[in-house]
Amino acid sequence: MERISGPYKGYFIAAYSIEAGKQFVGYAKVCAEEPESVWKVDVVEKLTSATACSELEAVAAAEQKARRAIADLTAGWDSTTSPGALES
Repeated sequence: MERISGPYKGYFIAAYSIEAGKQFVGYAKVCAEEPESVWKVDVVEKLTSATACSELEAVAAAEQKARRAIADLTAGWDSTTSPGALES
């Protein structure tokens, strides 16, 4: 499953899930510009979620982790400026 969301505080989130045995792992890429797909992005930061039972849960968990990381950015960051490593 793949999903692009945003903008959230000027950033876009490209999230997807990968099957890992009987569960799924969600991944999110934080981007300063809206990507064409989750695979073709200029990444600011990559994040991984915990495993989940379904693809949707894995994608949602990865998106939430990315939103928390974006929300924790210091005030004054410009969305066109790479914030460096986001806390995961």
